[in-house]
Amino acid sequence: MVVGDNTATAAVQFNLRIKPDTLEILQHVAKGLNLTPSSLGAKIITDYLEFYYYKIQRGDIILSPSILKAVFKAIDPKKIDQISHITAKHILSEIKSQEGKTTYDVLVGHFLKWNHGNHIVFNKISQKDSDLFVSKHSICRNWSEIQCKTYASVFEMVGQTIVSKDYDSDDSYSLEVAKPDQIV
Repeated sequence: MVVGDNTATAAVQFNLRIKPDTLEILQHVAKGLNLTPSSLGAKIITDYLEFYYYKIQRGDIILSPSILKAVFKAIDPKKIDQISHITAKHILSEIKSQEGKTTYDVLVGHFLKWNHGNHIVFNKISQKDSDLFVSKHSICRNWSEIQCKTYASVFEMVGQTIVSKDYDSDDSYSLEVAKPDQIV
């Protein structure tokens, strides 16, 4: 079974024993998802370990989208800049405590992993000299604006260059960040 994401590093193979009836379920679910049992097993293990580490060990919490929508819709839009800046300070502090350094790749990795782990649509589109980050209004407009402004603040706090920001779209907000080659 291959475990993990093959795009970043070479995968490691190991053997795993499961009960025959569990294998049957795994094969059935994998077929329904158009995956191999091995790739589904790897995804299950990876997702569980990431959940365990980020949610349980680090003390992160998960709130349902309906709770997040209610909370973020209630925020006064005039306070979004202040909220984003305060949140950015806390996020940067947490990343430093987890990683010890804040390279561009470390920041981006955390932002993408956090959103993926919480099933929030936040995409990175790589370009030649920059990365475009797009936050869909899957929670609400206030959420997307706070998220993009928070991440922009974090990048700026560590000296990264924000190329552009778009907080006026009907279905998403975005920010474009120049790609650096330095540790901050």
